[in-house]
Amino acid sequence: MKITKVETLQIETPRYYGHVSGHVIVKIHVDDGPVGLGEASDSRADDLGAVTKRYNNLLVGRDATRITEINEFLRTQSFGSTVSNLHLASAIDLALYDLNGKVQGVPVYQMLGGKTRDSVYCCYPIFGWQVTEDFEKTAGYLQRLVALGHHLFRYYVSGDSALDDRFLTEMKSRFGEQIKLKQIDFSGRFNDWETALRYADVLRHYTPYHFEQPSRNLRVCAEFTKRMDLPVSLHISSLEYGYEAAERGACTVFNVACVAGGPTHIRRLFALAEAAGLRCLIGTDQESTLGTAAQIHVGVSMPNLSLPCDPMGPVLYTASPAQERIRAAASHLYPPEGPGLGVELDEDKLKVLTVSSA
Repeated sequence: MKITKVETLQIETPRYYGHVSGHVIVKIHVDDGPVGLGEASDSRADDLGAVTKRYNNLLVGRDATRITEINEFLRTQSFGSTVSNLHLASAIDLALYDLNGKVQGVPVYQMLGGKTRDSVYCCYPIFGWQVTEDFEKTAGYLQRLVALGHHLFRYYVSGDSALDDRFLTEMKSRFGEQIKLKQIDFSGRFNDWETALRYADVLRHYTPYHFEQPSRNLRVCAEFTKRMDLPVSLHISSLEYGYEAAERGACTVFNVACVAGGPTHIRRLFALAEAAGLRCLIGTDQESTLGTAAQIHVGVSMPNLSLPCDPMGPVLYTASPAQERIRAAASHLYPPEGPGLGVELDEDKLKVLTVSSA
């Protein structure tokens, strides 16, 4: 089953709060088989033609069943694109899992070893900058979440701990047990552990499942983690960085996502965390339907997924290129049961969302 052609589409999907995300959709064609679909999530290729040419130069003629070999190869390549190399590698990895799952007639989670759970517990993002701009409008996002039958959210701090405390207190007063805080996300904003810890001390009484990314400096993260009695997570995208984070004690949780090289690569990060005695969650909220499907297929199949996760594309985006969105109920996302990723594109919807193709 040889790859004969790779096609790409650049689509844009608006988020409920107004931001528009781009996604590069890839289609892998083979000499005798279905089309494999993948996605470089939350990415805009200003050079889509060059990306597509590079994909074809690298992949045409390769055996599409050799998923790991191709993933290893692509992660060594430089695309020189406005889209990161890891995102572009992940899009092909998703498409190859989709293609091979369709050929075998099984969902991707079955290719990954089968289910260890039926769904993945996921949250909706609330951003501190939204609170700063419009307190009541941001409260409305949580009201919508509750109205849709969900409850779990995460909070990105604003930089003003008093404002964050006021917002979270007010939301708890309004919604009570209808909402639950998943994490307080620092987004790597602190340069020293003392400031990070003081900020955390203001908000820790909300008892989130964990604090996220106190700093971009692993030494600072290690000092913070040493003094924090709640779990601390870091975004981990490579084995080298994950090993260093574990060795330094910079976190107690690996936050991994398919955009970091695809399911083939992040399965290794799950294994590294397990060997180091650390917990795992699946991060990012940026995926459209194909990307979200991949995240959930991985999530239901990994035994050491031990904290609630971040993908919430079905609630976050107001539009999707798929015939059906990922099923979301009570803050749980469920994997599609069709072969491959289980996502079929709707050509009419896709046409509306597409801004370029190559």
